[in-house]
Order: sequence, then C-alpha cells, then structure tokens
Amino acid sequence: MTVEEIFAKISQHMVEGLMIHSQMSDYYNFLGLEGYSKCHLYRYHRESNDYKELNEYYIKNYNRIIPEGQNSNPNVIPQDWYKYNRQQVDIATRKNAIQAGFKKWVDWEYNTKITLQQMYQELVAIGEIAGAIKVKELIEEVAKEYSIAYQEMIEVKAIDYDITIIMEKQDELKDSYCKKIKKLFMC
Repeated sequence: MTVEEIFAKISQHMVEGLMIHSQMSDYYNFLGLEGYSKCHLYRYHRESNDYKELNEYYIKNYNRIIPEGQNSNPNVIPQDWYKYNRQQVDIATRKNAIQAGFKKWVDWEYNTKITLQQMYQELVAIGEIAGAIKVKELIEEVAKEYSIAYQEMIEVKAIDYDITIIMEKQDELKDSYCKKIKKLFMC
C-alpha cells in the first residue's frame, strides 16, 4: 500500500467510528441511559479531534489532503426502534439493547486496534517511520478505550444487566463525561 492509501484507510475507518459513537449516543439516550449516551458523545468529540489532527498531520507532512472514501451507515440503531417512542421500551428490550450495545462497542474498538496495527506495520514496512509514530499514538488511544469498554462490559454482565443497578450509575457517568466534554473544548 502507498502512504496515501494507508492514511485514506485510517481516515475512512475514523469517520465510521464517528458515526458509530454518534449513533450509540442516540441509542442510549433513547433508552433513557444518559450516562452511557454522554460516554459515547465524549468519544465522538474526542475521536473527532483525533480525526482532525490526523488530517492536519497528513497535510503538513505529506503536503496533500487525505482522499475521502465512501462510508456506509453502520446502522447501530435497530430499524424497528424508529416506530416507537421512549415510553414504549420495555425492560427486556432495554436489557437486550444494553448487552448488544456493549458488544458492538467492544467489537468496534477491538477491530479498530487491529486495523491501526496493520496500518502501522504497513508504514514501517515502507520506511515511513514518522507516519507510523503518528498511527502508534492512535493505537495507544484505542487500546485504552478498548480496555475501558471491555471492563464496563464485564461489569454489566456480572450484574446480569440489572437495569436498577445500571440506572443508578447513570447520573454519575453523565456528570463525569460532561466534565470531560467541557475539558475537551477548553483551549
């Protein structure tokens, strides 16, 4: 692969990640789980910054713009949810949605880590060490997020997705992620 193809693949993957976090934020908001919603909103903003930094890096170091690819809608939100309102969501649906949502998040972050590691190896193989170092920063960030997502998935599984316990955590999570979001925009 060329440098351009590698960065285009990373960029396209990052855009899909932004769509996933945006949809996951709406997904959890619809379920009345504002803490989880703010978590994904924070990830959306954080990764949006990473995306812009990657583009800026590429422009400044390769004097070109990363070509944009075609992204398909990840469709995180089940199609049948669009015909219901929030009050119509029963406990079983909510519990299953939490389980599916965490699986989707963990799987996405794992696959992102694998993709970035492959792109890192490609850059090293063609002697683009500086570009590889930039991608390594993204790998380190996604490895942290994967660890957080996986740990949270283990915790909700350990309580058998008990909606009462999960609901009790939402205010604390919401406050924590709102502070992180505000901190992102302080510059």
